Amino acid sequence: MPASRDLAERLVFLRGYLRAPGAVGSVTPSSLSLGRRMARLAHVDRAASVLELGAGTGSVTRALLEALPAGARLWAFEIDGEFARGLRARFDDPRLEVVERSAADAPAVMERAGVRAVDAVVSALPFSLLGRDVSRSVLDAAARVMRPGAALVALQYNPWYLAPLLRERFGTLERRLWLWNLPPAVLLRAHAPGPR
Repeated sequence: MPASRDLAERLVFLRGYLRAPGAVGSVTPSSLSLGRRMARLAHVDRAASVLELGAGTGSVTRALLEALPAGARLWAFEIDGEFARGLRARFDDPRLEVVERSAADAPAVMERAGVRAVDAVVSALPFSLLGRDVSRSVLDAAARVMRPGAALVALQYNPWYLAPLLRERFGTLERRLWLWNLPPAVLLRAHAPGPR
């Protein structure tokens, strides 16, 4: 990414954080290397349909599109209007659908799109800032649209909040520390019950 575009993306992200810190959760977007790691953990390269929850300015979106097979689809949920408009302007890719709605609306969106189940869910939502009711609603929505064995990979800076909620909903949980991000992040991975 050219330095000027990288700086512009960071400034848009910082404005979003200052406007709604409880919804954005970080002052800087995730690194591309972190997004690529998330795509690998979610097996996006083998997916036909992927949900991204909390797409922000698109740093993880970019990595998901890099890994996504031709003919597959990525639904990027982003509730912030400025971020959603930026995603539409930044990515000219027919595989991408930017959804300016809550991630909790994923089942209705997938039903309307005629998608029975998705192969992966990738999230950068700041669950610890959303509260337990909203967090459970989003996790339940994700679980309802995941095919058996599909992975949910969540980027968190406070993994102690989300880990018990993932165990409660999915039963299994893996943790991976990612030091090559500012700030360092923890990746949590859970699988929908059933064959992988």
